[in-house]
Formats: sequence, C-alpha cells, structure tokens
Amino acid sequence: MPTVMRSHKDLLHHKLSQENLFLKNYWGKLLTHFIAQRWVGRWIMAVAITHIVLTFILFPTQIAFIFMNGFFDMGITNYEISNTVWFFFFGMPLFLVGLMIDRDEKKNTMPPFQEVLLFTLVCMTALGIMLIPASGFWLMVPAVFGFYLKNKSANENWN
Repeated sequence: MPTVMRSHKDLLHHKLSQENLFLKNYWGKLLTHFIAQRWVGRWIMAVAITHIVLTFILFPTQIAFIFMNGFFDMGITNYEISNTVWFFFFGMPLFLVGLMIDRDEKKNTMPPFQEVLLFTLVCMTALGIMLIPASGFWLMVPAVFGFYLKNKSANENWN
C-alpha cells in the first residue's frame, strides 16, 4: 500500500475539521440539554418573586406611608407611591407568565407556535433595558433566549 504524504495545509485542515465536528457535536448536546430542562418558567417566577420582595426592601418608607394613611387614592397623590405600587404590581403578571410557561414545560412536549408570548417578552425586556439600563430587566434575557430555543424546537418538531 503506497503512503501518501500530506502537506502541512492538509494536516491543518484535517485537524480543524475534527475540532469543528467536536464543537458542533458538543454544541448540539448542550442545546438539547438546555431545551430539555424545565427552567424558563421557574426563572421568570423567581424574577417576579424577587421583584415583589424587593418592593419592601427598596421602598420601605412608601410602603409604611401606604399602610398608615390608607390604600385609597394613594398612587395618584404621590409620585413615589405610584412608583412603589407599579413596582409591586409588575411582579404579579410576570409571575403568571412564568407559571404559564412552567406549566407548558412540565409537559413532555412543549406546545408549538408561542410567538405572541415570545414577542411580548422580547419587547418588554428590550424596552425595559432601553428605558432603565441599570435595572433588573437584564435578568429576563436568559429566560427569553431559552424560551426562544424551546419554541423553535417545538415548532420544528410539530407534525
């Protein structure tokens, strides 16, 4: 059997193609594991609970003012009270969205075509990051990315 000498370029190309194949296989396994785990809804619920708890830590004087002076018409009379109320109430629908996604993740197969929810989360996160860059809106980026991957996989596997 004759031996064929390979050039330096052929050896380098062969080594790079093997490394690329390894990276593709590793990335594929990582994505599969990332998609299969039940974490997006729980992540969003954790962000929501943190948001609600932080209301009492970041706005203690406003919370005390609300409890001492009554609840009726508090958000209109004072700008800081209005911010506190909205900060608290934003966590509740966010928790419900996380609960809904977690319910879907609990099933063996994620339901396809959830682009409306995905688009809403992307818009909310992007707008929040643009308006208030030094905020917790950045915590939604991993969940939005994970939800995108899960939705894309569900759409591809749909019959």
